[in-house]
Amino acid sequence: MAEVLHEFPDLADPRTGCRLMERTVIIANTSNMPVAAREASIYTAVTIGEFFRDQGLNVALMADSTSRWAEALREVSGRLGELPGEAGYPAYLASRLGEFYERAARVTTLAGGSGSLTIIGAVSPPAGDFSEPVTSHTKRFVRCFWGLDRDRAQARFYPAIHPLQSYSDAAERFASWWSRNGNPSWVTQRETLLTLLEQQASLERMARIVGKDALPPAQQLTLVCAELVNEGFLRQSAFSAKDRYCSPPRQSAMLRVILRFVELAEQALARGASPQAIAELPVLRRLQRMGEEIGEDELAAFDDLRAALENAIEGLGAETSHAT
Repeated sequence: MAEVLHEFPDLADPRTGCRLMERTVIIANTSNMPVAAREASIYTAVTIGEFFRDQGLNVALMADSTSRWAEALREVSGRLGELPGEAGYPAYLASRLGEFYERAARVTTLAGGSGSLTIIGAVSPPAGDFSEPVTSHTKRFVRCFWGLDRDRAQARFYPAIHPLQSYSDAAERFASWWSRNGNPSWVTQRETLLTLLEQQASLERMARIVGKDALPPAQQLTLVCAELVNEGFLRQSAFSAKDRYCSPPRQSAMLRVILRFVELAEQALARGASPQAIAELPVLRRLQRMGEEIGEDELAAFDDLRAALENAIEGLGAETSHAT
């Protein structure tokens, strides 16, 4: 909270050019304040959000965290002598969470305009246990879940969102939106990347036992391709002038280049190239850094990168055939 108060007044709003703090409302409750204030904080915030929504504005509410709010609810319930439920939380925890999240809505105002309130709730499960009551009940009511991964954060991999623990029930509904924005194959591409990442998770568990070099060449190549997906597509730097924002056309171009690498690498492996030779290609480093090196106004550079990729893989195949 102290960082927000110090940094937001210095950050420029990209839409208006004014200070970001000018359109930010903060409801703060410190640990030395009464427990009732912590319980009331999210209701205060969502009511203020609805006030601006009804004026025809689009409001984003970040609640950090609903776990602390649930703990306050548990403490108040205990003081009132109410019957405790799972993990000591009150029996009405699920209904209170549902009542909070259902206040997110897109509405038509009395003036004839439209406004929206989007709620993003952060959950802090103790010891990372996603089966505890607050997390499990929250996942019942929300249709999109981002699971932050401690290992990724410790490795300085940001955003530290675990691609397999996270999900969206409405992902396929965005297929038409992506088609209108120039990528009709988005659903298929998404499934391909998720399958690749699932294979990586399974192979890494096996590699910790037998060693990566003991895996068959096809599985070693799967690890190389999955690593490229993580480094070249899922990693994003908020401090990079080029990479802090990614438009749909740029994202689609990055996806096509990565999937083309996977396709060509599999073909090279079938011709007899080794996974080590593919992983040592100089163009692979360019693919990993394309997010930071190719900006929004340089989309044609992705075509050049794809051409360099094809030449490198083709040259690798020629060298392999000649050696054979």
